[in-house]
Amino acid sequence: MILQKINPTRFVILLFLCIMSLSVWSQSKNIEIKGVVISSADNQPVIGASVKVQDMAIGVVTDIDGNYVLNVPENATAIEFKYLGLQTQIIPFKKNNLDVFKVIMMYEDAQQLDDVVVVGFGKQKKESVIGAIQTVKSSELSVPSSSLTSAFAGKIAGVIAVQRSGEPGADGANFWIRGVSTFAGPTSPLIVLDGVEVSSSELNALAPESIESFSVLKDATATALYGAKGANGVMIITTKSGKDMDKPKINVRVENYFSQPTKIPKLADGVTYMKMYNEGELNRNPDRGEPYFSEDKINGTMENRNPYVYPNVDWYKQLFGDLSSNQSVNLNVMGGSRRVDYFINASIFNERGLLKDYSQNQFDDNNIRQTRYSFQSNINAQLTKTTKVGLRLTTQIKNYSGPNVSTATLFTKAMQVNPVYFPAFFPNLGDGDVKHIMFGHKKQYGIENPLALYLSEKKDNFETNVLSTFTIEQKLDFLTKGLSAKGLISFQNWSSSSSVLGYTPFTYEVESYEQMGDGSYNYTLSEVQPGTEAVVVKNNSNGGNRTYNLQLSLDYNRVFNDVHSVSAMLLYHQREYKSPSSNFYDTLPLREQGLAGRATYNYDNRYFAEFNFGYNGSDNFMKDNRMGFFPSMAVGYMISNERFFETLKDKISLLKVRASYGLVGNSFTSPRFPYITEVNLGGRGYTFGEDWNNTQYGATIVKYGAENAKWETGEKVNIGLEFGLFDKLTLITDFFYEMRKDIFMQRRTMPTTVGIGEAQPYINMGKVKNKGVDLSLEYNHAFRPDILLSVRGNFTYAANELVEKDEPRQLFPYQSEIGLPLNMPYGLIAEGLFKDEADIENSPKQTYVQVKPGDIKYKDMNGDNVIDDFDMTYLGNPEVPQIVYGFGASLNYKKVDISLFFQGVAKTSIVMSSIHPFGEYQFNVYDFIAKDYWSETNPNPNAAYPRLSDASNTNNSARSDFWIRNGAFLRLKNAEIGFTHKFLRVYVSGTNLLTFSKFKYWDPEVGSGSGLSYPTLRVVNVGLQLNF
Repeated sequence: MILQKINPTRFVILLFLCIMSLSVWSQSKNIEIKGVVISSADNQPVIGASVKVQDMAIGVVTDIDGNYVLNVPENATAIEFKYLGLQTQIIPFKKNNLDVFKVIMMYEDAQQLDDVVVVGFGKQKKESVIGAIQTVKSSELSVPSSSLTSAFAGKIAGVIAVQRSGEPGADGANFWIRGVSTFAGPTSPLIVLDGVEVSSSELNALAPESIESFSVLKDATATALYGAKGANGVMIITTKSGKDMDKPKINVRVENYFSQPTKIPKLADGVTYMKMYNEGELNRNPDRGEPYFSEDKINGTMENRNPYVYPNVDWYKQLFGDLSSNQSVNLNVMGGSRRVDYFINASIFNERGLLKDYSQNQFDDNNIRQTRYSFQSNINAQLTKTTKVGLRLTTQIKNYSGPNVSTATLFTKAMQVNPVYFPAFFPNLGDGDVKHIMFGHKKQYGIENPLALYLSEKKDNFETNVLSTFTIEQKLDFLTKGLSAKGLISFQNWSSSSSVLGYTPFTYEVESYEQMGDGSYNYTLSEVQPGTEAVVVKNNSNGGNRTYNLQLSLDYNRVFNDVHSVSAMLLYHQREYKSPSSNFYDTLPLREQGLAGRATYNYDNRYFAEFNFGYNGSDNFMKDNRMGFFPSMAVGYMISNERFFETLKDKISLLKVRASYGLVGNSFTSPRFPYITEVNLGGRGYTFGEDWNNTQYGATIVKYGAENAKWETGEKVNIGLEFGLFDKLTLITDFFYEMRKDIFMQRRTMPTTVGIGEAQPYINMGKVKNKGVDLSLEYNHAFRPDILLSVRGNFTYAANELVEKDEPRQLFPYQSEIGLPLNMPYGLIAEGLFKDEADIENSPKQTYVQVKPGDIKYKDMNGDNVIDDFDMTYLGNPEVPQIVYGFGASLNYKKVDISLFFQGVAKTSIVMSSIHPFGEYQFNVYDFIAKDYWSETNPNPNAAYPRLSDASNTNNSARSDFWIRNGAFLRLKNAEIGFTHKFLRVYVSGTNLLTFSKFKYWDPEVGSGSGLSYPTLRVVNVGLQLNF
């Protein structure tokens, strides 16, 4: 009855108002949050990330710019951010603190404290790692180069790295972990790829996109497991695996980069060369007749009368261009399901050298063309809930075509040959019978025409390297919870085939010439060397090696009562390497085997302890010394996880101290099998008889067996500190000390009266001490959602000291190398240049050559008033840098990203040698010498170069600190600017863009010598990246 009295129209209006009221009330209880989700790996937006109210069916996904907007009920407790491959972020929801949602940084697995770090033969949670291990993002190793190691310098704390050459295929860096700790055998670290030892060339061929994790193991706790190979540190690289994904993730990168030398030595022109040569000849022989180079020769060259009669060749420009263009393409696909996952990567690098093309040559193109292919295929299958298998295939192919002689040699020749002796080639003036290039040369001149050397032989080389690794993991929880077993078997095969085609070049010189009335020249050529026009096979060669690896391990990992974390590992491993050789011993397989173990304990993520050991065998030693035991131990304390620290945790987010001690080993010996005595049955002869025509030969011992030869061992101590502020700044510092002893070496102090001749015995008695510090610093901060800043820096100082080396008794203390760093320059101490004859008379007698004013004056170290080799001592700093550092920053503003990285070295010397002009082969003149040398007309006592001489001057070329320079430098190693829109990123980057150094003659990173080697390269790169 009541319902009948209500007007239907009024009822509808009332109902509508109620609904609106409820809607308004409901909306008033929702709070809008918005922000952007960023990946910490590359500071790029995360597209399609899930943003959800925890425990509620309310959520959105981020758009193509990583942005999101979410209406959150005010009774919500937390917001959950998820994305496949990134660590899930759960952030408490508080109405009075919504700024925390403006920028959400999502981290890769390897960057979370609760995730794992790859260590020796396994993985550990990063928080529980108490060894000195440095992890590197694969994105930081991406540089426009086909050599991955060229990115090491300054980017990895504890790694000393220098790049000595930019030659395609030979531009990998030299690198050491915490410097050099031995003077015998290899000094570079062990490199492990997916559990298998590989070479640096195989590491160089890896594409950064295929790397999942890159760990550098530095102290004994981290490396003792590797025993025989871990003494110089270990680099562990793990390639990526697939994941359970709805659809495959595809990444494409295409790059084109342009390369040019950073700096090449400047040389004098032909006219300057001839004038200086004549001056040097006059300095040596004041009573000479006509100068070697006549006025007509000098004037004709200066006036450019005829380039064949009066040549003035810039040999560098004759052989080398200014720029080379190179390309690289990378494609990788990641995907899978719950049962099977996969990762596939393919890379192609196409590189060309700086050499010029000559169409008139018998070969189409002699310039370097190197194409390198790298393929990675990783498949994992979950056969059962407890069984998992994996297969990893790495294939690397290198196809090289170019001159048979190395470009480093061509560079040297181009710089050494003087510009005025002969032209590069003579023109073929229409003689139809001549079908070859008429190269210039000069009779009785000892250096080849660089152009003829370049063009006359072509080499084709094809190399393949295949590494296949099969793994199996079996959980054994049915025996005891936390127990599992693993197995690994791998086979690697490297093969190479080369062929060299070539011809003998024809060379000519001008025999006579005459100038015509119109100023032109007619000249007659004579043949210097007869050649051949036919191209023939000069050489064919093949090579290869193979390696077999086996690993079996038991792992145990369990947590008791939520606070006691215990883990253990026991592993058996063996390796066999075999390579064909003409040497009998080298044909025998190189075999290694051993056991490795680890035990760790972690109490409530606060107190940590770890014990490791390696028990290894090597066939280099006799039975009693064949096995080596290398234990290590470490402790750590995570102070920031203490309850009393909770009030400081918002400021000091990380505070951890750790220490380790242990032994590492090295089984390398040279020669191999040092315990074997070698006898030459026809080593010495004796001639007798009436006419001295009867000779009989007898046996001689060429090597005395060292039956007590044993392992080289290193005792390592490490103290580390990890410190973090506001979850933004992280500082990791390690202080290290190592005493390497029992270094295998040949005796140097056996007197001749013992009667062993030149067969000095071998012994383990060398000692080297190494100490230093390495640190890394990283800072990340979001000023607002569209402005992100990341700053990082690394510093390494490693100073070694020779303690013992069976050094012969020195007459003078300053001649001893004991107590000094390794790789120190050795020579005389220069005291400037002689001013005049009176200065020579009043100075100690210099015995190398009769000196004159302007020659180098040396210090008499022993006071005997004579300058000779007994006055030599150790000088300057080591030629291997003791300090390497790097620092850089990246800034993201909306869709634009900019990054810079600087790298530098210090406490190192450059020893200049083989830079002297003229001499037996009439070498060219460096420009710095031409501009600043001592002369009678300009007797500058501080000149950069002493008195000239047309012949070799052994006084001025003697090793001395006159030729030692400070090798420190700072360079802008990398710079990049990029723009990202949706799935597309375009960028421009550069490498070796600027260099700051007191050394100006050549690129300081090339190091000691003459600078006459293939220079390091300045690279500008244009790239495109697609993500689907």
